[in-house]
Amino acid sequence: MISKFKLAVFDMDGTILDGRIIEALSKKFGLHDQIVRIQSDPSVSGYIKTQKIAFILKGIEEKEITIALESIPLMNNCHEVISSLKKKGFKIGIITDSYNIAAKSLVNSLDLDFFAANELKVSNGLITGEINMPLGWDKINCSCNISVCKRYHLQMYAKKYNIDINNTIAIGDTRSDLCMLNHARVGIAFMPKDKDVNQSKNIINRPNLMDVLDFLE
Repeated sequence: MISKFKLAVFDMDGTILDGRIIEALSKKFGLHDQIVRIQSDPSVSGYIKTQKIAFILKGIEEKEITIALESIPLMNNCHEVISSLKKKGFKIGIITDSYNIAAKSLVNSLDLDFFAANELKVSNGLITGEINMPLGWDKINCSCNISVCKRYHLQMYAKKYNIDINNTIAIGDTRSDLCMLNHARVGIAFMPKDKDVNQSKNIINRPNLMDVLDFLE
């Protein structure tokens, strides 16, 4: 029964949001080509890519992150699935390798319990190009090597709320979500964007978050 699950973790871009913060920013400020070059470079580790992209954002006003967030619709039935999970007593949060400014705003507006994200440095209202990355993979020998190890934070929040890892679910759409999808009791690939994510056991191939509940019965 669904009641055995107590912690639900969502990715943000492409999962809670029907779009991606960095894509909205790159479109507005003409950064698409630079960002794609960084993202597609196989010789660069994930967390280094995050550093490089943050540097490209230098000089952009902090408020542009919020404007980008507000320009992206929530995924279909986002409010409904969150409401349903809350009624079941879930702790619910976002773990994203995007930015704290957006994640915090979204967690507040959706009345969620927690978030983990990269911290963009800001001075006098402008992005400085520097970024604080939680990392975490080095602490648990995870091979993800990305700026926010989602497995690490899944484990951290399960421990914080005294919830066994076997009572957790995780939902995400890209390769950066794999470590938490593979570690949660139920990992759900939502509209998967990468080939290896598409090989997940639990897959949702339509943009409707209510389908998450089907995997918990």
